[in-house]
Amino acid sequence: MLKIDLHVHTNELSLCGKSPAAAMIESAIAHGLDALMLTDHDRLQPPARLQALKQRYAPFRIYGGVEVTVGSEHVLVLGIQDPTLEAGDWRYPELHRFVRARGGFMALAHPFRYQNTIDVDIEQYPPDALEGYSWNTPPRYIEQISALAQRLDIPLLADSDAHHVERFGFYYNLVHGYPPDEQALLEALRAGDFSCIAPDCVEAPQTTPVAAR
Repeated sequence: MLKIDLHVHTNELSLCGKSPAAAMIESAIAHGLDALMLTDHDRLQPPARLQALKQRYAPFRIYGGVEVTVGSEHVLVLGIQDPTLEAGDWRYPELHRFVRARGGFMALAHPFRYQNTIDVDIEQYPPDALEGYSWNTPPRYIEQISALAQRLDIPLLADSDAHHVERFGFYYNLVHGYPPDEQALLEALRAGDFSCIAPDCVEAPQTTPVAAR
């Protein structure tokens, strides 16, 4: 089993970040996680920095992703290291096509955080997952988010959305098996082959792999 947090910020690249990447990684390790994804706002980790962090903290796993701003919504994009993602002016259908064409993974972060509607067309362009649990996902909407995930036949994620070292250990995903590399991890996430760990977490629904949709 792989314990991974897929939504983590750093103060080097996110204005709202409170702690540097090294401190965030060390806190994740201290809280018993096996891996994390650094997903700053509209900024990818520089390749040299990401590689240095991987070497410094191995065998702990560190992946680079990004939280893309799309209007009033935020979308986690994993598995793609393309600076185009940092453009800051994405429309959701174009982002969806971009991620699909490159074999990446995308999840709607903290649905209903800013309003009681979802401001992108996830019915026509479903993401790979919804972030059902995090520090910034409103608890009063958990049942609504779960029902939406069931309707779209996609899994729920549990992530810290941590901006500070004290936020780890409460929300993470327990990936079944131990994916040997990032591609295998993305495939497991798409398939819903994991359990979300959070207070009162609802099990992720059974899903159809993305390639079959």
